[in-house]
Amino acid sequence: MIKYVDPIPPILRFFKSRTDYHIDANTFQSNISEGLLVRSAGGIGFSRIQLIYRASEESEAMSKLINCVNLLEAQSSSIQSLRVEWCEREGNPITSRDDDTDKPEAWCYMRLEHLEA
Repeated sequence: MIKYVDPIPPILRFFKSRTDYHIDANTFQSNISEGLLVRSAGGIGFSRIQLIYRASEESEAMSKLINCVNLLEAQSSSIQSLRVEWCEREGNPITSRDDDTDKPEAWCYMRLEHLEA
């Protein structure tokens, strides 16, 4: 039996090694005005991951989120400590505003199928 592994830490290391973006897990740090947030959003037999990019401009948030989505889809098999079988977005990225900071954000759900799910 393969034991469950929290996919968030390996995904954080993956993005940190491939981007120069500020990256947080589960919640943004209170002083962050720009960066990527990676958090778990459920899934049974797979991991649903939500990627959120916060920036000063809506177009920048969307552009950088799309870079992250494409990077994760294309190179997910390179994530250390996870045996990824498949990764895809579950819909198109969506723009929004953070309720607390009123900063523009873009977000997307990703389906990550890995043996440890």
